[in-house]
Amino acid sequence: MGATFRILPDAASYRLGRWIGLAGFRLSAGRRGIALNNLKHAMGAELSSDQLKMLARESFANLGVGLAEFFNLPSLDAEKLFELVEFAGEENLKSAVSEGKGVLILSAHLGNWDLLAASLAAKGYPFSLITKVSRSSALNRVWMGYREAAGIKIFISSGSMSGILRQLKSGGIVGFVLDQNALSEDGVFVPFFGKAACTLSSLAVLARRTGAPVIPVYTFRKGRRHRVVVEGPVVTPDIEDRDLDVLKRTEAYSSWTEKVIREHPEQWTWLHDRWRTRPVGESNDRVQGPTSNVQGE
Repeated sequence: MGATFRILPDAASYRLGRWIGLAGFRLSAGRRGIALNNLKHAMGAELSSDQLKMLARESFANLGVGLAEFFNLPSLDAEKLFELVEFAGEENLKSAVSEGKGVLILSAHLGNWDLLAASLAAKGYPFSLITKVSRSSALNRVWMGYREAAGIKIFISSGSMSGILRQLKSGGIVGFVLDQNALSEDGVFVPFFGKAACTLSSLAVLARRTGAPVIPVYTFRKGRRHRVVVEGPVVTPDIEDRDLDVLKRTEAYSSWTEKVIREHPEQWTWLHDRWRTRPVGESNDRVQGPTSNVQGE
């Protein structure tokens, strides 16, 4: 697939990726149902059924285009990369790096997050990414291999705390995304689009432990180009009680994530079952399997 995308002209690669995403929207009834159900919950009071369906469709298309762009990563040197990507607010990141405590980046599965990571590495930042892995070793070789070839250091989400601490101690940057479902033993429940969502607490734990600033960074697509936005640090009051402190920090991170998704809802991964883990005693009311247009990983 990668070879196919790389031999195509850029415009054709873009169109093929978008076609793949739209085909997924039509053919994957289960994922389409999850996306529509999520959108109905999050924005159903604000948008019509047709608008929700349009957002779901564009979300799938965005993923398809992102796939095409990901497969083209090996053919992008720094010059070509920065023809596609522009930065705003980079001074916020430089200021955080200058503190010497390392930097914790808060991001989201919005736009093309792999291009965001590759762009930071191409600028010379010592950037690392905490990621999950696929059950497929073959897929992992391609997926992680492309990222590492772009200069991104990979930490697998389980069992990597010591390596992350060393990265921060050396002044490095570690990227987190907190917008996917977490297991109850790995996260805390905080509001997300008005409904409790189990959210990884590891970013809050690291921020409390190390004092490293948490810098929000996200990217969104502008036609065929991408804009990376670096915001000022997320500042939360220090609370002596550890559990309450972690909870309040995670609430702030989740609130920021919701804010940027609302700005570009068509570019977020609505097909992910974000609210799958439920508090004790609460059932998961997600729609299972094929669904109608505006009902319901």
